[in-house]
Amino acid sequence: MSYTWKGDQHFESTKTTSRALAKKILERREGEIAMQMFNVGWQGDRMSFKELCNEFDGAHVATLAKHTQTNVRGFLGNMRTFFGDRSLADIDSKLVTDYRNYRKEQPSKKNPTNKIKGATVNRELECLQCMFEYAVSRKYLPENPASGVKHFDERRERPTKHMLKLEEEQRILTNAPPYLRVAIVLLAQTGGRTYSEGFSLRWDQIDMANRVIYFGGQTKTEGSSEPVPLTKLAHDVLVNWKKEQADKSQFLFPSPVKPGQPITTVKKAWKTTLKNAGVAHFPIYNLRHVFCTRLSWVAPDTVVQRAMRHSSPETKRHYQLGMVEQVRAESGKSQPASVRQG
Repeated sequence: MSYTWKGDQHFESTKTTSRALAKKILERREGEIAMQMFNVGWQGDRMSFKELCNEFDGAHVATLAKHTQTNVRGFLGNMRTFFGDRSLADIDSKLVTDYRNYRKEQPSKKNPTNKIKGATVNRELECLQCMFEYAVSRKYLPENPASGVKHFDERRERPTKHMLKLEEEQRILTNAPPYLRVAIVLLAQTGGRTYSEGFSLRWDQIDMANRVIYFGGQTKTEGSSEPVPLTKLAHDVLVNWKKEQADKSQFLFPSPVKPGQPITTVKKAWKTTLKNAGVAHFPIYNLRHVFCTRLSWVAPDTVVQRAMRHSSPETKRHYQLGMVEQVRAESGKSQPASVRQG
């Protein structure tokens, strides 16, 4: 095809034998020139997907929290396997959709008899979209080929969230090892995020005299850096835990295998604790949801927003547990007695 750009005539192969397709490609190129979106020789024509992954890793992924880096690099590995050495210019929305469907059919690593959940694929798509957005910002591509790809509906896969009952919480505390018991109380009493705030907490972030915690670290919102008040229960538990630790580490929950570092995962201990306590699947992160739900029973939205360090009071709705059970119970009470009995 032949086109004029900045007064010069350029010739370029459309890489197709179809005249109709070649015409569409030319029309698109002329549109890019008219919208000032075109540069001669987009670097994406010469850059491979693997090269973009490597650059994205060093420029963006390396700036993320460590546990996030691990997840994202796992995503990049899956993408490299699928897209290989294709040039960026050869990747379009159809190929991204093919990747989405391909990943959804792959067996889960934890349980090969099950397929990967849509939520996992969605996180990979978000990573892919972010990487292509980076490529657009660097003028490697004129547009993001992943921006219009539809995600899976995660709500169909998620079990209904249930509120942790007091008796269940007591059984969990009884069966948990000492360090996990302290962490459970801390998370349920402060609403802290499991790993980025709770298990990475240092003693110098706690002001025992004023009963507040400065979670710090990499924060999601401006409010996340605000001090968090300690309840009397949480304060007393931490005072006793500090005596037991006897200044062995700067961290509240030091790693038993990596001295000088905090615990990075409690998945196995949490799973064992739930099993011994006879409690159904309950993600440890939902302790933050428990805090939000209980506080919303007795406090106005503004207080809940401040305590959760949310940027908007509307976010509370995503953290409240047991809403389905509560609506069902209240709906049952609203029915006439004859209907409830019969």
